[in-house]
Order: sequence, then structure tokens, then C-alpha cells
Amino acid sequence: MDLWVMIKERSAFLSFFLILILLSVFLLIATWKNRTNIPKSLTVIIILISTIFIVASLISMIFIISFGYNS
Repeated sequence: MDLWVMIKERSAFLSFFLILILLSVFLLIATWKNRTNIPKSLTVIIILISTIFIVASLISMIFIISFGYNS
């Protein structure tokens, strides 16, 4: 029950990172579908950056929840 309260208190921070994850996934899917029209080096760079954003956002979300829960 306390975890749910922490999530509700930090919903603004979590929603920011959730939106960033959704935008990165959308960019990743769009790039993957049109990879024949885009140069390979640009495709690799976009996929790499999107993956980094997704992982960083997930780590940030976990940090926000765990830091709030332990304080």
C-alpha cells in the first residue's frame, strides 16, 4: 500500500519519463519500419539513441520510486 502512495506522489516525474519512453519506442518503431529508406549509419545511431533513452528512463523511474520509498 505504501508503494502505491509513493507512485501517486511522484506521478509528475514518472509521467515525464513514461512519455519519454513512449516517444522513444515510437521513434524506434518508425525507424525500424523505414530502415530501407534511411542510410544504415543513421539507422544505427537512431536505434542506439532510442535504446539509451529507454534504458535511462527506466533506471530513472526505478530510482525515483526507490529513493522516495526509502526516505
